Amino acid sequence: MHGVWPLEVPMSNFRWFALASLCLGFTGVVSADPLPADDVVPTAPKASNGSTARVGTAVGFIYGAPDPVLALGLQAAIGQRFGRLGLEAEYTYLDLREHGVVNTLLGTTEESLSVGEGHRLAAMARFDVIQLGPKVDRNRALVTLYVEGGAAVAWNHWSNGALTGMGRTVPDDTKRTEGQTGFGIMIFPHRVAWLLGWRFAVSPHQDATGSVCRGVSCRAVMMPADNSMIDHSMLFQSSLEFTF
Repeated sequence: MHGVWPLEVPMSNFRWFALASLCLGFTGVVSADPLPADDVVPTAPKASNGSTARVGTAVGFIYGAPDPVLALGLQAAIGQRFGRLGLEAEYTYLDLREHGVVNTLLGTTEESLSVGEGHRLAAMARFDVIQLGPKVDRNRALVTLYVEGGAAVAWNHWSNGALTGMGRTVPDDTKRTEGQTGFGIMIFPHRVAWLLGWRFAVSPHQDATGSVCRGVSCRAVMMPADNSMIDHSMLFQSSLEFTF
């Protein structure tokens, strides 16, 4: 058995964010071939219109949970493109993690601990704002700057499995509606496109409740007061979009 004292996410934890962001680059490696786009993948018929499917990764922070937590996750989406406008239904799974100190027989060490999981179901609209570089077909440029917006339902489930017996206050599970917005770039917008971007989400702040568990005994408590008016999150996304 070992004990865990969770800590708030310090500034040094941004090294985890930087490392995870670097790993996201591999999501789009198949789109980074220096050959002309038409030699890498065939141009989709009517490339500016069609059904789409997208898969990728996401990493960032969720604030007001009530403590900031690191989020690592996967995304999948299906949709339809109408010229510069794309509509999507999107699902995101997030592993929620905190940085804490662990006591073991060999001494103390710092670890990233999984403290819960999040689920997001969103309806999004994406619009190509600026097209850069040569046109790879009659309508779409090699690099496109896009903006996006929409709404989502967000579920957070919290677990005290790694902290049993320590008397840690565990938030109750939550469900809330979020407004989402973001921006990014799309590279090689053909049958396969690589998207890199930031996604921001906000929702009205709600006072949280939780429970303190020691062994099998738990009691309900109010979480520490927070004067924030909104809860928000920030995720960096890397994904591949397939048009057919």
